[in-house]
Amino acid sequence: MSHTTDGTPGADRRAARGDRARRRRRTGLAWWAGGLAVLLVGYGALDAADAVPGPLTTQPPIEVQALPRPSAAAADVAGPSPLPQDAPVPQDLASLVEPVLQEADLTGRLGYDVRDALTGDVLLARGEETASTPASVTKVLTGAAALGALGADARFTTWAVLDEASGVVHVVGGGDVLLGAGESDPDTVLGRAGLATLAQRTAEELSGAGVESVRVAADLGRYSGDGWHSGWERADIGSGYITPIVPLMQESAFEEPGQRYSSRHEDAAGVAVDTFTSALEDAGIDAEAAEPAAAPQDATELASVDSAPVSQLVEFMLVNSDNVVAEVLGREVALATGREASADEAPAAVIDALAAQDLDTGSITLEDTSGLDYDNRISAHDLTTIVQASAQADGDLSLLIPAMPVGGLTGTLFERYRDDESRAGAGVVHAKTGSLATVSSLAGTVLTADDRLLVFSFMADEMDRGTSLDARVAFDTALARIAECGCS
Repeated sequence: MSHTTDGTPGADRRAARGDRARRRRRTGLAWWAGGLAVLLVGYGALDAADAVPGPLTTQPPIEVQALPRPSAAAADVAGPSPLPQDAPVPQDLASLVEPVLQEADLTGRLGYDVRDALTGDVLLARGEETASTPASVTKVLTGAAALGALGADARFTTWAVLDEASGVVHVVGGGDVLLGAGESDPDTVLGRAGLATLAQRTAEELSGAGVESVRVAADLGRYSGDGWHSGWERADIGSGYITPIVPLMQESAFEEPGQRYSSRHEDAAGVAVDTFTSALEDAGIDAEAAEPAAAPQDATELASVDSAPVSQLVEFMLVNSDNVVAEVLGREVALATGREASADEAPAAVIDALAAQDLDTGSITLEDTSGLDYDNRISAHDLTTIVQASAQADGDLSLLIPAMPVGGLTGTLFERYRDDESRAGAGVVHAKTGSLATVSSLAGTVLTADDRLLVFSFMADEMDRGTSLDARVAFDTALARIAECGCS
């Protein structure tokens, strides 16, 4: 048989390949058609059985409702109500508390005073007139003095000023030792005022004035003396308890902010100046850190940042038991009462500020305003009187108790009131703790099961070393007994 071709070489072979390709396509189409038929028959069977939707389905189709659109709706929620004044006053607290303290077999000297917060009636007391070492409960006195002498809304300002003659920018410490390294954060206390924000504002003013290069020096003249107290141990700097007190610090001088037992910088102002200088450079100003120096009276103010209000500083101090903040507040109270802002004058200023609020200070002797000094003294009676005054106050002093740690929830009471013996005090004990090697103390309020608010002070000092934890456990257990009391 002959085949007609176009005469092109290989044309016969291409024609043959074309025939084979057409046959494969016809075969493939047949397979697809057959497969599709099988699928259609199968689906039809399922449709008839109402297993899948289709024209043969007899069941009505499933209706799927659209997701609801979220919307905000305000709800009327009642605010907190005051404690009932007719709540039953607990009776015979001695039968609850004294067995706990006796079983603890505490060493040293014990004193306590428990009263009704509303009436001031003494419900239980022992050794309450004896002046004891309060340890960090000293901060209750400092907080009450600061709220009274400075006011809850007062703030501490940090300035940057320019000495045009020397080209030095002075960072003037105004008592804010909680300066943050970054931008100011209105939602925090530690870092409410930020050194980066101060530097940015300063750089803008310098650039506007055509200043491109400066040296930076801290002005620490607000406080007098070397910032150190003779009753402290230098080792406490490395332990994170204290550092020399100056009116300019970054993050309470902690090397690791947020770590409770972090070491503190000994040259706290130098750290803050270095941070500010670096931030100035980041903002386009050639800056170099210099030694501390007082700013001249005619220096040009460039920028400033403000701390959190005193009420929040007091809360930070009490919740974290921060000795640096306590010492700074003591010096600020000294300035507010006309005294020199020094380690020697601040303790007396705190006592003066308490007396100015008609608080009983007869038993109080203070060597510092943080409680590190063992020679501080106050009786359980006078300590409880200060707490009771806060409970009954309607002014700035009323903010003292809400600033205290809460049992099982916050601050130095976070890990306490969590075991079976003391759990009843969780959430209802608001108190400041005090601990030294031979001292354990606790002062604040406790709410009974009958909603009666009581004020208290428990103090143990001159204990054998290594036994102060026994007192702490006994105090927590005793207060838990009071908290669960429906013993009217």
